[in-house]
Amino acid sequence: MRVNLDIQSLRSFLKVAELGSFTRAAQALSLTQPAISQQIRRLEDLLGVELFARDNRQVLLTLEGERLTSYAQQMVSVNDKVGSLFDASRTQESVTLGIPEYFSEEILQRVIPAVALELPAVRIVVKVARSTVLAEAFNEGRVDICLMIDELQNVAGRHLHELSLVWLGSERGSAQVAGQEVALALFKAPCVFRSLAIRRLEESGVKWRCVYECEDLMSLRSAVHAGVGVTLLPWFAQVQGLNKLDALAHFPALPGFGVELKQRVGWEPWYRPQLLAIIEAAWREEYGAA
Repeated sequence: MRVNLDIQSLRSFLKVAELGSFTRAAQALSLTQPAISQQIRRLEDLLGVELFARDNRQVLLTLEGERLTSYAQQMVSVNDKVGSLFDASRTQESVTLGIPEYFSEEILQRVIPAVALELPAVRIVVKVARSTVLAEAFNEGRVDICLMIDELQNVAGRHLHELSLVWLGSERGSAQVAGQEVALALFKAPCVFRSLAIRRLEESGVKWRCVYECEDLMSLRSAVHAGVGVTLLPWFAQVQGLNKLDALAHFPALPGFGVELKQRVGWEPWYRPQLLAIIEAAWREEYGAA
């Protein structure tokens, strides 16, 4: 059976099903009640079934109407997405997303295709950098929406995730011994984790020296893997070949950190709720709930 269903009729069908009334559906769609009735009747004639059971008080879906509902929702949704691709009145908009490199690859491989599918009129510009650099760009208004890492006591709103930091060393390196000078491999300043590592060691009276500095995560992990020194990073930065060292008694306790999704003041585009939902869903799928 081949049929050509009218999208407006499907839209009216869904609204009647939602509101349980032809009159209220007509008002919601800015149509007349006879127009709504005609569209529903045309659908029923085309499909050869009754979609609604009508009485004086309410309008209810029949079994056939219930079967049609999910398909109608999908067809209307696809229709609207296709329309947005060629909507001359809506020019392509741009949003700058800031994200730390610790989890950029995992999150972006979920966010980018979702934005392309659900928000085709939006061009996403990504800035991957360390937290201090992102914070500066965000405060200067050069980033619209940003995943930020900070100590829990500094996180103002609801955090996406509470995360722990870990001391990491090479699997093939020798174990740290209490009283032994700690060789550190660190990001170049400014860096939140660099500052925290040095501060904690100083406060605990642990001797240390910086033997390696770099500006990117891959280089830092490579140096630690090679046994050059130990470092301090979020737990999800750990990769094969690196060992957690926080179980050693002479390594200081570390504060809790949180990941927060921050938005620039005044940034309120039409697609804001959808983009926030996409990013939050990507995080939950990859790392779970907070």
